[in-house]
Amino acid sequence: MKTRMRIVMSCIVAIAMACCLTACNPKEKIDELLTPTSVEEAMEAKRAEANPLLSTPSIVEDGYLTVGLRTAETTAPFCIAQASGEVSGMDIDLASMLADALGLKVRFVNVTSVEASLGTECDIVMNVAIGDAGNATVVGAYAENATALFTMGDAAIADASELAGHTVGLQSGSVSQRLLAQSGLGMYETSYDNLNGAFDALAAGEVEYVCCDLYSGAYLASFYDNVSMVGTIDVPTAEGIAVAADNTAIQVQIQSALDTIQSNGQGDLVRINWVGGMPNATSSSQIAGITQGTE
Repeated sequence: MKTRMRIVMSCIVAIAMACCLTACNPKEKIDELLTPTSVEEAMEAKRAEANPLLSTPSIVEDGYLTVGLRTAETTAPFCIAQASGEVSGMDIDLASMLADALGLKVRFVNVTSVEASLGTECDIVMNVAIGDAGNATVVGAYAENATALFTMGDAAIADASELAGHTVGLQSGSVSQRLLAQSGLGMYETSYDNLNGAFDALAAGEVEYVCCDLYSGAYLASFYDNVSMVGTIDVPTAEGIAVAADNTAIQVQIQSALDTIQSNGQGDLVRINWVGGMPNATSSSQIAGITQGTE
């Protein structure tokens, strides 16, 4: 510790001497060197050095990637809207990274129609399945839509025969409840007003499984110790980023930026933060032996 302090003091003395030789104020120079730059300042400096990869008319406003969020229908962990208007979530983090990779700042707007908003209100819309895009194009894939089962402890992808007769908690009136009823799994259901109640019951040992939306479940599971996904009821379908079908420039750049984020580890950090690092679900994630209502 004393050696380290001596080194630091020696550096400060050297800086001070150098400043005196150049007729500058040593205190100002030392303060400048020892004051850390904020993350936002560093990102702003990086953007200032970069050449924006997109400009009007490919984007609605020069210098910005304008991102559409469907806050009325998108829930945690993708988008969490506060009463103050602030938003957070996977979509916000990923969109911010996309903008940074493109040399742009980011701004968010609330939209109701994917197709109608592109090119007028926003440049891209996050978290869109191909079937929900209208005539817009969906590029990339960073999430999946499916109903899944969660349980305490580590669990391999289950077989339907292992689940029959076991207890499961779910949200009353949810899509997950309907799909479970159609699955033929033969589980004993307990309904709760919300998913938090179902996961509390799982942690307390009152039910053996929870059935819910895949990403909502992974998000809530990250707040509990030792909860894992058992498998999905239906085959997961990919969700990506919607862009205008005739805007080739933004399609290419968004796909390239997303590929970079997913390959350099940034995408993994986002998943760790919001869904505990749950891997992307594929067709092999589906519980084997389900025979009804999942086509």
